[in-house]
Amino acid sequence: MAEPLVLKHAPTDPAGRVLYAISRAFAIAGGLVLVALTIMSLVSIAGRAMLSMPLPGDYELVQVGCAIAVSAFLPLTQMRGGHVIVDFFTVNARPAVRAALDSLGALLLAVCAGVLAWRLGAGAIALEEANDQTTILALPTWIPVAIMVPCFALFAATGLHAAWSHWSARGGDEAPPAGGAG
Repeated sequence: MAEPLVLKHAPTDPAGRVLYAISRAFAIAGGLVLVALTIMSLVSIAGRAMLSMPLPGDYELVQVGCAIAVSAFLPLTQMRGGHVIVDFFTVNARPAVRAALDSLGALLLAVCAGVLAWRLGAGAIALEEANDQTTILALPTWIPVAIMVPCFALFAATGLHAAWSHWSARGGDEAPPAGGAG
């Protein structure tokens, strides 16, 4: 529990390096969104406490911003192998079996992320056509949903890369050549 979540094996293949760089850029953007939300929350709390004037719509902005930030973090988490893995039953299995199961898990995760990207895209279009807006600030709700589409598409791509990496590593006792776990 105390060990740091670091990339144990950096991607060495060209696709892995590109996916890692893009995932890192997405995560940095998500972090900047969270920093902006933190500053906005501090201003709103201070305004509420000192002037009885919070920022209108601060809850709406936090909801939207957190959804975008979490979506942006998922691809890098996949590349670094930071997702939760329940290996209680496979801890004593041969490395090839564990690698095959990790590959299957990453593939299933990639499929789920791809479906989510597709449905988020369809949802963004429907929200835009319906002219849906937030209650207080009247911000179009389709924009943050549309922003999450490339995040989940990248998440699906990193899942496919992890599946390929684990599958490639199943022949030996070595760890997968790239980060990412299903």
